[in-house]
Order: sequence, then structure tokens, then C-alpha cells
Amino acid sequence: MKVSILGPLRVSVDGRNITPSAPKLRSLLTILALRHGHMITATSLMQELWGDEAPVSSLATLQTYVYHLRKLLSEASVRDTPIITKPLGYVLQLDEKLDKEEFDDLVERARQEYDRGDPEQADCVLSAALGLVSGPALPDVDGGPMLMAHINEIQEGVLRAHVLHVNVCIELGRYEEVIARLKSLIIEYPFHENFYAKLMTVLQREGRRREALDVYQQLRNTLVSELGIEPSGELRRIQQGLLAGDSAPLAPPASPYMGSVARPAQLPPDISDFVGRREQLRHIQAHFTCGNATAVRLVSITGMPGVGKSALATHAAHRARPDFPDGQFYVSLAGSENEPTDPFLALGSCLRAIGFRNDQLPGDLVERSQLFRSWSAERKVLMVLDDAANSAQAAPLLPGGAGCCVLVTSRSLLPGLAGASVIELETPDLDDCTCLLMRVAGSPRISGDLEVAHSIVQLCGQLPLAIRAVGARLRAAPQYTVDSVLVRLSDESLRLAELNFGELDVSARIRPNYRRLDSDARGILRRLVSTNVGAFTAAGVAGQLGVEVLRVERVFDRLVQDCFLQPVDSDDVGETLFRIPSLVSMFVQSEEPVARGAVMDSPSALSQAC
Repeated sequence: MKVSILGPLRVSVDGRNITPSAPKLRSLLTILALRHGHMITATSLMQELWGDEAPVSSLATLQTYVYHLRKLLSEASVRDTPIITKPLGYVLQLDEKLDKEEFDDLVERARQEYDRGDPEQADCVLSAALGLVSGPALPDVDGGPMLMAHINEIQEGVLRAHVLHVNVCIELGRYEEVIARLKSLIIEYPFHENFYAKLMTVLQREGRRREALDVYQQLRNTLVSELGIEPSGELRRIQQGLLAGDSAPLAPPASPYMGSVARPAQLPPDISDFVGRREQLRHIQAHFTCGNATAVRLVSITGMPGVGKSALATHAAHRARPDFPDGQFYVSLAGSENEPTDPFLALGSCLRAIGFRNDQLPGDLVERSQLFRSWSAERKVLMVLDDAANSAQAAPLLPGGAGCCVLVTSRSLLPGLAGASVIELETPDLDDCTCLLMRVAGSPRISGDLEVAHSIVQLCGQLPLAIRAVGARLRAAPQYTVDSVLVRLSDESLRLAELNFGELDVSARIRPNYRRLDSDARGILRRLVSTNVGAFTAAGVAGQLGVEVLRVERVFDRLVQDCFLQPVDSDDVGETLFRIPSLVSMFVQSEEPVARGAVMDSPSALSQAC
């Protein structure tokens, strides 16, 4: 099965067009194809298809759509349906590359040929790559946040290919071809000043100075009427040279944003007592060095509050600093707080850090984002976006160049960040947790009794934040012994209080997510805590509550995404088993006490419980 997205959606089998006509089926198949080989959760797909207006029946409807897609593929004689059902979502397996992947491979090959000094071969390969593009990506597919992020990435990749092809043709001296190509490109990209600059340059080289001045006037009219701004200083310099009759060949100008600016070094101090996470650090390093050569390399780190997402991102960023000589940015997005950071303000801070004055900053989020991407397009910069609330908050802050890398941390999955490599961070193993306790509390306090230390970190749920709170308390209070700490932690009524020392507060990290839960999610969570169950399935809980399984499955998707439930295994019939982390259970009991063994009399009690 072949899926083409560099233009209108086309799905074909052995040359036969089997593209679905129903809008929702087209959207579903497209997003599964764009992330083929990777699972997409049912929750993310429902958000993509219906946004915040998802009906109660959306999960059942999604399952129906998957059934129809499988039927379509079966009727088209596709062997072994490529849509695989996973416990929390779906995976599409394709036996052929997307045309976008072929395009990316060709562009990277062309770039390598150009760097090796073979512009003729680069021209041949780029022509083949751009021949795969039949128009704007997916104009016939309704897109949600995830799909729109992919479309933007595709369009940026096509734009970079056009820029490279123009440079190649200029080096080959094919000026007439370049002029025709650039005239088409400025129609397609009417605000791309670099295309106008190159067209003016080539026209002057061909002795067509009047036409070059007309191009400048065309650009100025467009910018003034549409954006209320004048052309950049570089464009004005070219115009002045043309008016003065300067016949010297002009090199194609660099971007107006590529001047001498500051090189930010904004990373927080590295963590001296960082422990473990060796596999995750290797994963980040490998993704940063082996990513798509035409796209920003992006790693998303998710996990429950206090599991060490920010610590991992900071430590990994410091290890990678030498590879990003043009700057390292750090933005606290405060997504888990009551007032998350406005990306408009965050971009303003980043732009000021690289030398832009306040009067040079656009007054619109889209324009600020474009300016930052333009500045970073040919640079190597590293960004850490810490505690993102959602994809929409993080996406405008992404840089624009293939030499750039981004680390994003979030308590929830960020499906709208196309191409991100996702690390779902779990609690460290027992030895790493004990080592962390020793480093924070001081080895002499701990090393004398490792068995007690193991018990302490287990009572901390092996959660790094909780271990740090205990270790900091031990270091600050010599009168406490590890034995006395163990006794206090063993008392469930005291444990959360013990896991609060200064700014290290487990309850404070969990509370914002808990308060954002809707009534169904909070009601089911409280019920599970009150009955003190170990592992459970959605079907089992639905039976106990007397409600529809689909309703409980949707709630479980939300609770898993917000780290209140953890999938742990499957039962004998393949149903996913879940459990509640021990500290989450204690938090729920302390926040809204529920009598052990309490029973809800009816399904409506789900809402009443909150």
C-alpha cells in the first residue's frame, strides 16, 4: 500500500486508487500514515478528529472508523491488515515509504552532493525530489493539531528544498531558469524576502536592472499593504545599488536576521547529584545526532510529577552543549501551574536574547514564530521547553533549522509535535534510587544501613522528587536518623508530610493535575482508591460501577495520560491491567478523604463523588 501526502491525499494498491472519500476516514488514515510504525493513543486520535467537542460516543465511533478502514484495505486485497490494535491505541504498518520520506531522503542526498562540490548531481536529485510535490500538502484532509503540525513540517521541508535548488542553479549559472523559478516562488511565498533578493540579484546579473527594481517595488507594496512594514535593510541596500548603477555582481544576500547577535546560554545549572537514566541519555544523544537531516530534531519527555523529567532534560542539554555553538535556550512553560506561560511572551524573551530590540519584535504570535524560525534556520541551537501544557503552547517556539534540537518536558503526551521521539519516563530502579538518596543526604548518613535505605526509597515510591525531599531533610536535620525517617514514612498518615521539605513537595506537584480532572475521572479514581484494589481492568471497574465500558475506557485514557494510572500488564484474556501509584493513592485520600470500602450506589455517584 502506497500513501502519498505531498499534495492531495492518495492511497493506492498496485496502482489502483483506494483513497477513502469520507472526511473522518481520510483524516484518521492520514494521521496513522504520518506516524506509521508508532502507536497513537485512542485519546489522541479522538482529540484530532473532534477536538474539545468530542461526543460521548467518540471512542465507539473511532473503533467503527478503524473497522471501515480495515474493510477498505481488505477489499483492496491488502495482505494482513496493516492497522494493529494496541491496548491504548493503534499502529499502522506500511510496507512502502511515504512519498514525504522519499522526498526527505532525496533532499538529504542532494545536500550531500552539493556539499561535496557536485552541483550538477545535486540539481538532478533535487529535481526528482521536487517532482514528487504536486501542490500544498493535504489540502483535502481536515486537520486537527497533530495533523496541522505535520503539514507545517512538510511545507517547511519543501520550502528549504526550493531554497537549496535555487542556490544550486545559481552556482551552475542557469540564470534564465532561476528567474522563472523565483518568479513562481514569490507568488507562492509572497513574504519570503530572500527569494525577492535573489531574483533582484540574478536580474541585475542578466542586465535587467529595471525589472529588478520592479521586483523590489512589488515586495514593498506587498509588505506595506499586508503587514505594514518596510523591506529589510539588506533589500534596501540592493535597491540602492541598482539605483546607483552599481554593475558589480552582487552575491545573493543572507537572511536579514543573520547578523552579529548574542549567543544565549540560558540552561539552568547542571545537576551535580544526577543519577542513572543511562538508557534515556543514550536515546537523546542518538536522536540528536541521527535525526531527519531536513527537520528539527525533537525529543518529548513525559511522565508523572516528580519523576525527574526536568532533571533529565537539563542534564542531557548540558552534555550536548558543545554541539550547539549558536546558543542554548531555556523556557519554563509552567504548563502545570494555574497560569501557563504565554508563547507570545516566551518568544519575545528568546528574540531579545539574540539581540532584537523591543521595537523590532512583531506584535503577533505567528510573526514572532516566523522571525525566530528565520533566525535559527541556518544555525545550530538547542532549546529546552520545560513543563509544556500542550502541543499548541510548545509548537510556536520550535526553531526552524535542521541543525537545531529541542527537548520538551510535559506531564502529558504531546501528540501535536510531529516527528517527536517520545521518552515515557518511569521511576528509576532501586539501586539508582538508593544512590540518589546517598548523594542528597550524604553518604555517611546512608551507607551504614543499605537495607534501611532500600526500604526508605521504596516507601517513597522510588520517585526522585520524594527521595530528594527525604534526603534534604536528613542533611538539614542531624537529629533525624535513617531509622526514625523509616518509622515516620511507614505511617501512611504521615508519609506525604515527610515528603515535603522546602520547595520539594510531592503533593504540590500532583495537585494541579488532580484539580483539572473532570467529575467522571475524579469519581472513578476516588472509588478505586477507596476500595484499595491492586490491579484492575476497565471492564472490571465498569461492571462494579454499572456503567458502560467505553465510558470507563475513556476515563482511563485520561487518567493514564495524566499519570494517575499506570498500565502494568494484561490479564488472561488480553485486557490491560492498571494500577494506581502508591503516592497518588495517598494523595487522593488526603485531598478528599474517602472511607475505605465505600460503595457508590449508582452510576451517577461518579459525579456526586466529586
